[in-house]
Amino acid sequence: MSISNEALHKLAREIETQAVAAQQQIGLARTQMAAKQREQRLVSLTLSELASLPEEAVVYEGVGKM
Repeated sequence: MSISNEALHKLAREIETQAVAAQQQIGLARTQMAAKQREQRLVSLTLSELASLPEEAVVYEGVGKM
């Protein structure tokens, strides 16, 4: 049983399309991971800065509606 040349080309195009979509998803995931890592570094820095302040230090004060 042999698959026709046309069917093979169609299958190759479908696989290529799926591969391109997968590469795009991988790129998006990498971008999201990088953003989360940046956010994690900022949170860590903020926590370390807050930890150096005395316990009774005022770091937030509500100002009401804007």
